[in-house]
Amino acid sequence: MISLRMMGGMLVAAGLCLSAPAGAAPAIDPPSAEPLPLVNVGGCHSDVRRHYVPEFGRTEWHRHRQPGCRPVRADPPSQAAPRDCHRDVRRHYLPQYGRSVAHRHVGESCRARVYREYSGRPRPDRSCVQLGPIYFCED
Repeated sequence: MISLRMMGGMLVAAGLCLSAPAGAAPAIDPPSAEPLPLVNVGGCHSDVRRHYVPEFGRTEWHRHRQPGCRPVRADPPSQAAPRDCHRDVRRHYLPQYGRSVAHRHVGESCRARVYREYSGRPRPDRSCVQLGPIYFCED
């Protein structure tokens, strides 16, 4: 329900517009038939990024084509090997997991291979390593 003060303010504003001289009144353009521009809340970026894209319905590597900001699938950007490409098992934060994990890096691309905590003494046929009193085995 509209309050009495709000209604009074709207009536005063309408009265001022109607009683103002033609040169002082704001010009109102008729609505155009053209559609309004699309506003991308997540940002219209031309560089390749990975995040959720509603048009694709999932997280994708993509960029936005100008004008219009239409998303276009793209290959992930090529990156040099990570600076911390260790071959031994260590436990520290990895952004792709969002937490600290025990892992080592393998191959030319330095891909992280995760090791999970193992309860008890591991079998000899498993690839395991002991960090302090805890055993970690490869997934």
